[in-house]
Amino acid sequence: MTETANLNHAKGGGSRPLSLILWGVLIAVLAAGAYLAGANLARRWAPPLLAHPIEATATGPRATPAAGEQLADAKTLELGVPIDGELEEATIDRWQFQGVAGQSVTIEMWLHPGSGSSVDAELAVELIGPDGAPLSREAGSVFLPPYLSFTALSATDSYVVQVSPTSGAPGRYSMLLTLSDPRAPRATGAPSAPRSPTLTPDNTAIAASAAMFQWPTVRRAISGWTFHDPRNPGHIGLDIAAAMWDPIYAAAGGVVTFADWGGGYGNLVIVEHPGGWTTYYAHFTEITVKVGQNVHQGELLGGAGTTGYSTGPHLHFEIRYQGRPVDPHIYLP
Repeated sequence: MTETANLNHAKGGGSRPLSLILWGVLIAVLAAGAYLAGANLARRWAPPLLAHPIEATATGPRATPAAGEQLADAKTLELGVPIDGELEEATIDRWQFQGVAGQSVTIEMWLHPGSGSSVDAELAVELIGPDGAPLSREAGSVFLPPYLSFTALSATDSYVVQVSPTSGAPGRYSMLLTLSDPRAPRATGAPSAPRSPTLTPDNTAIAASAAMFQWPTVRRAISGWTFHDPRNPGHIGLDIAAAMWDPIYAAAGGVVTFADWGGGYGNLVIVEHPGGWTTYYAHFTEITVKVGQNVHQGELLGGAGTTGYSTGPHLHFEIRYQGRPVDPHIYLP
């Protein structure tokens, strides 16, 4: 009996150290698991540590490159001489000219629907200073091309004119640079001399017979914008009053070179005349002539309408000489 009791006492006393060891192992395992879980969360949520800071780079495309880069690939833009260029999609043309401090700048653009220009494309022209900073920007389309005017250049230096597409591939375009003379120095108290524009090809210098053109409509009234209207300088024709289906006639005899959809022009007819002259008739409801057809002065071209960029029935009428738009008012009787 005593031996049995002593034996039981020995067995019971030996179980306590074993239980303590098991509890210690369990706590160690739980602590290790908590540590590993915490470390994983720390790696997931903590911001990364960088050995070296990342510096900003200038490898991305820039709309306006540095002045040196602009001049490196720029072509010469002659004063008062229309130039031709061609723009593909995502390409940029750069032209440079020498400006004088105080001069005002006018950049006139026009396109050639039916003769190398896309009727639906759009483009922009930008004037850039000697330091590479943009000074002025105008956007437009084949129907209402950009017309940029900037007053008083800040320095006598080289300036860049940048032409770029904003939608599609414009194709062929033309551009004319005009500069004013800067203000002449004057004595204190003396009246300032008016600015006189630099001589450029003038409409009145183009030899045209007074009887060459006639009004293309029976209504001889202007219903909207005029040529380079101050409210819309990009407008390069006359908006002549017309009602729907009013007959539209050829202003002079010639050959039809375009008779189709013209983008912002709507339904458009272009007639080529002898001596480098061309007339444009826009917004037809219906066209009654075909490309290659010879027409006489006063012959029916179609019915007036309001297709294209138009807010009501009228005729948009242009006269061009050697591709350049001129003021129709000068040549109509």
